[in-house]
Amino acid sequence: MRRPHLCPDCKEPINASNRAQLIARPAVTGIHPAHCRSTREQGKSRNRAGAPCGAPLGQHTPGRHRPGPALLILQRKITNRLGANCPEQEAHQYFTELILLAGLVMISWPRIRPASTTKSLAAAIDRHLAIIEDTDGRTYHSSKAPVDARACAAILQVTDRILATEDLREALVPLAPEENRTLTGITPSRHVVWDHAFRKHRSACSERFQLAADTVVHSFRRDRRWGGYRLPTAGIRYRPEHIPAILPQALADRHLQAFTDTTPKMLRRSASVFLVRRARGGNLNEAAQFLGISAPGKAIGYGNKLTQYLRAHGKLHDFELALDAITDELREGPLIDYRQRREALNSWALEPAIWQRVVAQLPILPGHWTSISDDRKRPAVSVYIWIRVTEGEPEFAPCPPHIAHDPELRAVWSRQRHNVCHWLRETDRRSGLPYYKALKPLLDTHAEQLAKEIDYA
Repeated sequence: MRRPHLCPDCKEPINASNRAQLIARPAVTGIHPAHCRSTREQGKSRNRAGAPCGAPLGQHTPGRHRPGPALLILQRKITNRLGANCPEQEAHQYFTELILLAGLVMISWPRIRPASTTKSLAAAIDRHLAIIEDTDGRTYHSSKAPVDARACAAILQVTDRILATEDLREALVPLAPEENRTLTGITPSRHVVWDHAFRKHRSACSERFQLAADTVVHSFRRDRRWGGYRLPTAGIRYRPEHIPAILPQALADRHLQAFTDTTPKMLRRSASVFLVRRARGGNLNEAAQFLGISAPGKAIGYGNKLTQYLRAHGKLHDFELALDAITDELREGPLIDYRQRREALNSWALEPAIWQRVVAQLPILPGHWTSISDDRKRPAVSVYIWIRVTEGEPEFAPCPPHIAHDPELRAVWSRQRHNVCHWLRETDRRSGLPYYKALKPLLDTHAEQLAKEIDYA
């Protein structure tokens, strides 16, 4: 009985080479991919040692294991891609993606075993991977071709079907989610090897594949071959300065409602930090420092607790999709340079003359005038305006320079900024508060004018 993985001419496995891949590149091997690539030296072979056999593989009758209709369709598809009628760039991208993605299929198997794969083909993949686990103690070479032709065909079929899906990003999610590397027992070195291969051949892939692999497979590009600082995610159409220090409530209401077990404020902060890291690269602490919500050299928990929660509840992909939706909405609207606004107001406080003009427009009610019009409220009111202009939080508002070095005045300012901002926000939900109801629109108008002055400066 003839073995389908052996060359009918040299009687060796058709891809018996240390560098064999699922699909051979003619420019590298010097032979057509449909010819035998075995480089094993034969005692009486007409080929010199190390040269590929080169015998055509399509001229012999198959043995007992005949390919089904689906495999024959795939074979014709691959053959057509190798023909002169297929554009070179299209063929190059397809085969590069096929090889890369086949590596993830083997890494994640059997987690991604498709329902459409026949039992015999799935069993061939199982046997191939079991042999590698038992015999190959070296670093895992995910693109190394199986010796068994059925295992090779099965992997190519699974991979091709994934590539052909309409939503490639959704299809890639089960292949290498973040928890695969830490919680499922899959050897991290396998992902390291695949990440290196993806970085090396990324530019040869289509933009569709690049964006899907960059964001879903969590293969973050770095500035050195092994490790180094994380580079910005490709395809991001905003800059880090366009992200406010805390995600606006309206965006959170539209896109983060599914994450109810996380503190809303921390969720909004973390979302901004993750968005900045996408555009800026680096780590989460550096992104938080960029937003002004963390001191340099201070390790913080932004993202760590959220990531733990997302992993535990299987919501990592949902959070990535939510960030995608927020990104799309940011791109559709006007982009605001929030860093420029923060820098412009870093040592700013509402001028006393302007504060008095604002106070003069408030209604006079017995018993309340002094408490609201006192100049000691002015620094706290300045914080509210700062929040409106920068989309920040009271906790991270800069302290006015004239009280920064006075512990007593700083303590009063810290307490009053929270109280004043709270009552101003409450005017939309509570009755009463006449002075704050009258004060809020005046401050909002001034904040809007101030923002325009900074943006067009």
